[in-house]
Amino acid sequence: MRNIMLSNFIATRPRRIAPKRQMRERRTAQALIIFGIVLATVELYVILGGF
Repeated sequence: MRNIMLSNFIATRPRRIAPKRQMRERRTAQALIIFGIVLATVELYVILGGF
């Protein structure tokens, strides 16, 4: 009985994100931030350059 409860606890425990996946998510976040900065710069150039 105790083994069943222990295995259920282990199965429902939230797992940590694997280091590879964490690195990929960090890289994706950095890419999105850089893309946002470039996009904002282009928008400012178009808006301010138009006048």
